[in-house]
Amino acid sequence: MLICTSSLKAEVLNIGILANKKVTSFIFSPQVGSYTIYTENGKLTEVSIEDIIQLTFSNNQIVLKSLDKDYGTFKKVKFIGTSWRNSFKIKTHQPEGKLTFYEDNLLVSINNYYNQLSLINNVDIDNYVAGVVESEVGRSPPPEYFKLQAIICRTYALKNIDRHQAEGFSLCDQVHCQAYNGQPKSNVIKNAAIETKNVVIVDSDINLITATFYSNCGGQTANSEDVWSQNLYYLRSVTDTFCIKENNAIWTKKIAKTDWINYLTNKYNFPKLETYEECGLDYFQCRREQLFENQNIKIPLIDLRKDWNLKSALFDVITMDDDIILQGKGYGHGVGLCQEGAMRMAKLGYSYAEILHFYYKNVHMIDLHALDFFKEDF
Repeated sequence: MLICTSSLKAEVLNIGILANKKVTSFIFSPQVGSYTIYTENGKLTEVSIEDIIQLTFSNNQIVLKSLDKDYGTFKKVKFIGTSWRNSFKIKTHQPEGKLTFYEDNLLVSINNYYNQLSLINNVDIDNYVAGVVESEVGRSPPPEYFKLQAIICRTYALKNIDRHQAEGFSLCDQVHCQAYNGQPKSNVIKNAAIETKNVVIVDSDINLITATFYSNCGGQTANSEDVWSQNLYYLRSVTDTFCIKENNAIWTKKIAKTDWINYLTNKYNFPKLETYEECGLDYFQCRREQLFENQNIKIPLIDLRKDWNLKSALFDVITMDDDIILQGKGYGHGVGLCQEGAMRMAKLGYSYAEILHFYYKNVHMIDLHALDFFKEDF
């Protein structure tokens, strides 16, 4: 039986799953191994691969049924794997959803805030890491990159292990924690998580780093303080030539000149002149900058990115007749690891350690058990 701990040496995580779907009814069935069902009243029954269990939210209770038996109503239901290896599949009925596969255990309760079920995957950290890696980057990158991403995902998870503590789990399955779609299909990714087992990234004070990543930096990463308030010495801007020919390296966006001027004028008191030609709208970034400075007005570039739904905050502004053309580079916030650049480095034969130290400056890879030793010393 797996249990959850918030210690740095956590081997098991509680991941909130499918919360965005507002699930009120679903079916559970073992895929590998067998399960015992527990409720607030203790052990209920055992289920194996041929069994199908339906759970439905009704009158603030969980109605539990199999194909041939009504088990009653409960507040909490736990499906605990009893074999050496256990995995299960679930399919939501309300709302209608696709079959999804997960490893280890499932905890079900009544949501504290909404009239729906709360589903938590109680999962071994390496199984979780493998699932995140496949969800975040797919199955096409080379194996060396998977090892790197596994270390980053493990570090990120443990750094943020209490993010959803008030809701009764560690992390959710959405992008703002880490995308997690359950059991990975790739054995190569599974092996990458196992081969890097317990490896995390720490700074010079032996603290887990903020292991940020994104799709493409457009040729230059950003300093942490240029995007967020915190200045972290290991998240420094670096010139990255590895990503500049990849899919998300460049982009363009056309905006009507009147819309652009009205936006700058109404939101930031940009001086509105009588003729557009006199406005001096052109703007060029020689390198990644923090502020859009024009007509003595300073605007955080991350605000422009958010307001106009841009792929990145690295772009030039060019006037073309009645339009403004934003010529941009990269996809994402630009702080930390550039995924497409790192994938290219892996294809060129760089080791995961070399790639990691290219994007995160003066950090260390360390075994979690050694981390505990150092922490005890302090």
